[in-house]
Amino acid sequence: MNKPNSNWRLQAASYIKGECSSEEASSWEALMLSDDAALDVYMQVMTEIDSELPALGNSEDFADGVLSNEEIIPYRNRVVPISSDRPRRWYERPLFHYTVAASITLVLMFSGAFDRLFPEDTHHTAPKLSQSTSYSKQLMEKTTSWLDRLKP
Repeated sequence: MNKPNSNWRLQAASYIKGECSSEEASSWEALMLSDDAALDVYMQVMTEIDSELPALGNSEDFADGVLSNEEIIPYRNRVVPISSDRPRRWYERPLFHYTVAASITLVLMFSGAFDRLFPEDTHHTAPKLSQSTSYSKQLMEKTTSWLDRLKP
């Protein structure tokens, strides 16, 4: 092992045992985040000195203690809730958005914009029930004819 790695082993051991200063701990954490070799050294030292570390008594008590610690703050909700003092504006309501979307759809339907997507269907008349083919067969025929038109 080269010299920095042997120094890393000493740093990792003191970090794991809690014998280093906060500055050394933060620099070691930054090194582990930036260098995979340092993280590997940390993991090796952790497995080597595992027997020297104190055993965890009751894991449930430990978890409860961590969760009840006031200094540990979980991720905070970054979304600012809408104050209930101000009523929602008419254009912020979902019903407004649905109404606008339905209105645009109806305008496009009645203007014939959707009919222009498939111009060959303009002379299409509804077949009689006894002569009609299945919808899947009609769809398949239209799809294949559309694909044939795409081929050069």
